[in-house]
Amino acid sequence: MGCPLPFAPASKIDTFRTDIEGLRALAILPILLFHLDPSWAPGGFAGVDIFFVISGYLISGQILKAEAGKFQFLSFYWRRIRRLFPALAVTVAITLAVSWRLLTPGDFKALAWSSIASLLGVANIHFLLSVDYFNESSLLHPLLHVWSLSVEEQFYLIWPAFLILLAAGGKKTLTRGVISLGLLSLAASALFTGRAPYLAFYMMPFRIFEFAIGAAVFLLAARPSRPQSMVYGLIGAALLIAAIVLFDVRTPWPAANALLPCLATALLLIAGHDGFWHKTLSAQPLRLLGRISYSVYLVHWPLIVLYRTWIVVPPTLSELLGLLIVSILLGALLYIFVERFYRVSNEPKISWLFVGSIGMRSIGARLEAFVTQRQAALFASFLVVPALTLCISGIVIARNGFPDRMSRDRVQKAAGELSFAGDLCSSARSRCTFGDPASQKIVYLVGDSHALNLVYGLDRLFKEAGIRGIAIYDHGCLFLRGTQRFQRGVPDRTCARNVADAFNQLARDRHPVIFAGNYGGYNREIGLAGSGEPFEGSGRDYIAWIETHLRDSLEALGADERPVVIVSSAYNTGIDTAKCAAQFGDADPKCVPQSLESARNKTAAIDAMIVNVGASVPGLTILDPKISFCDSTHCVVRDNGLPFFRDNAHLTNEGSAFLIGRLKPALLSALLAKQ
Repeated sequence: MGCPLPFAPASKIDTFRTDIEGLRALAILPILLFHLDPSWAPGGFAGVDIFFVISGYLISGQILKAEAGKFQFLSFYWRRIRRLFPALAVTVAITLAVSWRLLTPGDFKALAWSSIASLLGVANIHFLLSVDYFNESSLLHPLLHVWSLSVEEQFYLIWPAFLILLAAGGKKTLTRGVISLGLLSLAASALFTGRAPYLAFYMMPFRIFEFAIGAAVFLLAARPSRPQSMVYGLIGAALLIAAIVLFDVRTPWPAANALLPCLATALLLIAGHDGFWHKTLSAQPLRLLGRISYSVYLVHWPLIVLYRTWIVVPPTLSELLGLLIVSILLGALLYIFVERFYRVSNEPKISWLFVGSIGMRSIGARLEAFVTQRQAALFASFLVVPALTLCISGIVIARNGFPDRMSRDRVQKAAGELSFAGDLCSSARSRCTFGDPASQKIVYLVGDSHALNLVYGLDRLFKEAGIRGIAIYDHGCLFLRGTQRFQRGVPDRTCARNVADAFNQLARDRHPVIFAGNYGGYNREIGLAGSGEPFEGSGRDYIAWIETHLRDSLEALGADERPVVIVSSAYNTGIDTAKCAAQFGDADPKCVPQSLESARNKTAAIDAMIVNVGASVPGLTILDPKISFCDSTHCVVRDNGLPFFRDNAHLTNEGSAFLIGRLKPALLSALLAKQ
């Protein structure tokens, strides 16, 4: 099945461009650094966008190359499958196997679902519905990175037919069509990044403009002169560095911001034909890393996630550097034994560039013979490995993650299996009732997920005291009057609406109020409702901004006329104490790492501000939860083996009951003082 092309494109991919291998290295390196430690390359996630532009350039070239005379759809899709699928299938299978010993039943079941989605090419849709890529919870998902591969696979489904259809009208029609679709995708990306940021981030239609930029380079860019090439390369390199250094997880993405790395890649593609930039990008170390970049990309994230799961505590600098090296080595092995084999149509030879260039030709010859002798088995594995992985994943899901493979004690301690103190409100969207439902004594609990930390304990206390509690909450939304959260630079309108509704409700009902929130956790993620961008100050400026709006909120509530309690910053353990205990045992010192002093040091500045506000507002009560968990020598994080914390800052039912039990006298005294 083929389609003739009525013209010859201006650019030809008739020779292998070594500079593109080097450009791939510039894409994978920032991704590696960002995933190891975001501070090393704050905008390193833009490496994915670099890959998309390169793919758009190369794939469009393969489709439109003139020398073949016509495009073969079946041949194209077979090459794509052979290029991408075997290494992916092996990575998914090994990740699933290793996770048997490391992941809790809940996490293992989630991995099985993502394994199926990855092998079926819909990982981006799966994670859109379940995961925030930039959230710390993404560390629990070893296959999260496969979302980008699914985007690319979905792009391949539509792009050949789109190009061939337009090519029938000639080069001008084709070029206009590619540019028009790219602009349409960019406009949609900008619109939806502001309204549905996760949809814009994960879904293929909002990424087409990145592939289209690569296609436009193939169609339009003539080979520049050497002086032009130097200028293009300098501008491209500067833009690339700027994207990696200046952007971070708070940057709205993709939208127009993604144009920076995409245009940088386009300029480097143009500049890399010959001259200085061709030689620079064709340097042997860059070529070696670029050649194995796909395999490195596949293996690095499962390695990082599973290692962090195994050690529980944050990795040291030496461990992070070790993970970087091991990621490259494992990627090289996957390239040699899997990716390279299926990419070569006739002779499944090991790359002499990779093996011979490091002085290992004799070893390479033996490995080549090893691979050749097992061609039949490896070709069979093309179908067997993914089929078995899909079947096993289905069984894991059906068996709920095989809880029997772990001791009952470990399963109970594992964070993925623990209750959350706010589960009483899980069936409600932004408010729920707890305590004594028939009581006329009403107390409002207002805040983010840190306010929900108190729900279970307050439910028990309020039933005893004859109080009806009403929780008004929104996860990740700090309730300060006239403010809203910004998610990756995009206004969270739901947060703004919930905050406004809460203060309108509290203005009508003069009942006591308990405020709780992660006051120190919204740096550059909070701003005025209706504004287009978050407050950009940090440190003292951020604390002063929070203080201003906290005082304004208390004044609007009439805090001097009714009982108001502020529960200051929650105790943050710094590690996942439940998983630490499950891995190393309750008695291990690393699982109880802090004293009261060290616990307070993390939030000292924001807590001091809250105390200062409390001293100036008559009748306002400030309660510090940290003193309930910690004394001068250590902190209590479990009782009779049952964890108090679901993660590093959110409480289990047991933790909530413990905390409210300690705060009970002061809490009841404050709430009932003026009633």
